Parts: sequence; structure tokens; C-alpha cells
Amino acid sequence: MMPTTPPFISGILLAAGLSTRMGEPKQLLPFGESTIVETVVDSMLGAKFDEVIVVVGHCASQIQEQLSERPVRVVFNPDYREGMLTSAQAGIRALDVSDAFGLMLVDQPFITSALIDQVIDAYVHTDKTIALPSYNYKRGHPVIFHRRYADDIFPLGVESGGVRTLFKRYGDDIHYVTVDTDRVLRDIDYREDYERALRLHQD
Repeated sequence: MMPTTPPFISGILLAAGLSTRMGEPKQLLPFGESTIVETVVDSMLGAKFDEVIVVVGHCASQIQEQLSERPVRVVFNPDYREGMLTSAQAGIRALDVSDAFGLMLVDQPFITSALIDQVIDAYVHTDKTIALPSYNYKRGHPVIFHRRYADDIFPLGVESGGVRTLFKRYGDDIHYVTVDTDRVLRDIDYREDYERALRLHQD
């Protein structure tokens, strides 16, 4: 029996948001030795994604400049003001040879390369077509989708509830990867979230 070729999995980072609750672009806030967006991109580049696509919108030129020396593909979402769904659609539209894609959020800098790989490995070895991490029965990121779900995501409207509506529609297709850390859930929306994140990062 011939060995099967592993799937080509693209990582798509949604980094186009307005950060209205933060009051300034959280993508560019200092974090560790760089910025939040660089931290997340570096974790994605260190993982088993075959390529990394970064979807930008708000402060696009500054973010692109921060990432200029990293091997990523930057995609501009002209509809970024309409919400995260439009960024997911823009990133998926940019896929070329991909068999699957993983969606990640820019405000989750605690997700490590090892956690990403845990989900990628689970996706590769399961016969399910969606894989995502679960901590205390809560869904986290990244979420890996087979390419075929693009046809379900493209028609979604801004008021649809977004990509997460697929979890209900295709519940039987999901492989849950149980992880032992809440890093897959933690995000940064408000100033106090950011300050807490900085403290945790230093510990």
C-alpha cells in the first residue's frame, strides 16, 4: 500500500480587527520581546503549518512592516470593519494548494507552537474533518477545517454568527483534542486583559 501524502495545511491568522474594546490596535501592543502579532505569527511559523497567511485590515501597513522579515503571506481584507467573519473569508479565499486550513486569532499570544501541533497532529490522524482543542469542555483555537468547508463559510453573512455556526451544523465531523491548559481559550480584549497577560507572561 502506497503511503498517503500528508495534507497541506495553511494557518490563517485573523489580524484585521479594529480593537475597539482595547482603544488602540492590540496587534501592535508590546508583548515579550516583540508585539502581540509577532508573537502569534512566530508560534504559527514554529508549528507544522505548511504556510502562514496573515489577514490584515486596520493598521495594515504597520502590521505588514512588523512582519516584513517573516515568511508569511499578507492578505488585505477591505471589509475588515464588518467583523471577523469577513477576515476568515478573505484568508480562505487566498488559499491555493491547501487541503485544510487552521484559523487563529491575533489576540491569543499564549497559544504555543506545541499546542498548535497537537491539534494539527490530531487532524492528520483522525478521520474527522474538523479538529479543535478543548479545555474543560470549552472550544479553543486553532480550529483546523478541511478545505471543503470553504463552501459553507463563503455564503455566511455578518449577522450569521460566523464560522462557529458550523460547529452546530457539523457536530459529528468534529474531533475534540483535549488539552491540559487554558492557553487555547485566553484572549485579550480589554486593557485589563492585556495587563494580566503581561503579568502572566513574565511569571
